[in-house]
Amino acid sequence: MNDKHAIHTTISTDALRVLERYEKELGAKNTVLERALLGMDKLRFKEKIDIQTISRMIKRIKVGIPGVDDLLEGGIPEGFVVIVTGPPGTGKTTFSLQFLIEGLRNNEKCIYFSFEEKAEHLIKQSMRFGWDIGNYMDKGYLEIFGFTMLSTEEIIEIFDVFKPKRIVFDSLNTFFEIGDFRRSPQWRNILKQIRERKIACLAITEKKHGLDVKEFDEFDFMGDGAIFFDKGQRHDLDPYPTYYLQIQKMRITKINEMPHPFIFTDKGLELIGSKTLVSRLSPTPIH
Repeated sequence: MNDKHAIHTTISTDALRVLERYEKELGAKNTVLERALLGMDKLRFKEKIDIQTISRMIKRIKVGIPGVDDLLEGGIPEGFVVIVTGPPGTGKTTFSLQFLIEGLRNNEKCIYFSFEEKAEHLIKQSMRFGWDIGNYMDKGYLEIFGFTMLSTEEIIEIFDVFKPKRIVFDSLNTFFEIGDFRRSPQWRNILKQIRERKIACLAITEKKHGLDVKEFDEFDFMGDGAIFFDKGQRHDLDPYPTYYLQIQKMRITKINEMPHPFIFTDKGLELIGSKTLVSRLSPTPIH
């Protein structure tokens, strides 16, 4: 079957000279044009999938927690939704507030959407670490919506007006039914806005199990990244629990999936031995 097609066109005198020069080498004008067009298309495709170029273009948002950014090649890629999950009382809310504080210190606008707690409770919790979030709220850099009943349309309208760089949803279990979550047009609409506006988003979810159980839900699969929080006693004689975080997933990022112990300091969360721990890590392949 003949798959050749005749074309009729006009070209400049200079272009014709180039065509005639290559015609002597390749045998016919149509052969020259065909090879030139195919070559252009290959170059265009190669440029589109240049991994090194894409890697250099990735802008990372610092989490601001000592030791954690070193585990994420410098931070969370902008426009990512990262699931912050685990059992109750393991540091998820504190981690998320500290993430916003880092943005506020860099004059980034931030929003905390809480579907379970009052704004006053979150403010009191932040005061324990010396974070003056009331000052940031007065200056217009931070908004906290406590016990919010906002609709999808209202959330997107807030994005339009406030133009946040970082947001936190606490928690998705309250806002969405887990079985219908990934098919939810409401969530897909919010996710589209997060991507287009290049907002860094932490989405808190609750688990009934710890790190010892390998069980995942729809929220975990949806996220660009997932960080699991847990606590447990190292041995029977230890009267105090040890807190851990494990980076289970982070797209376009080299990660180490071992659990990392952390402590609560007077300034927030901090990985135990973060300065020496990072130098000993052996990254896993990119997810």
